[in-house]
Amino acid sequence: MSTSATALALRYEVEELVTRYATAIDLRDWDLFRTVFADDAHIDYGPLMGSWDDADVFTEFMKVAHARAGRSIHRMTNIVLAPGEGIAARTYGDSIILDAADETTGDHGAASYDDTFVRTADGLRISSRRASIVLYERITGNRAIAA
Repeated sequence: MSTSATALALRYEVEELVTRYATAIDLRDWDLFRTVFADDAHIDYGPLMGSWDDADVFTEFMKVAHARAGRSIHRMTNIVLAPGEGIAARTYGDSIILDAADETTGDHGAASYDDTFVRTADGLRISSRRASIVLYERITGNRAIAA
């Protein structure tokens, strides 16, 4: 495989993994979600949400955090692989999580994610994630929901 083909294959793996993260949340597929992170991943979502050093504990946190949520959309964009040793990338994330009881209200958030990756027997996994949350707001009056 040529260097450019190797670079494209790596880019695809990273994009697939960060997209899997968003898809798993929206589907509430916690088994799929768990495949995103290495077992001992360090995950830091800052003072708003917390940090974890165990992917199983983080998965359970996300499961509980979304248990009462309605429909959601998580988007991962602007994925840029970082140069240097190892595999690292920065991704922008944007989410809308509607309330299950009243979809005219919900939460909107935006963040950047700095990830490092590790190869495991099961494929590429996130070994470290630092989220920098730049927006978290309550939304009301969602006009997309017809009465």
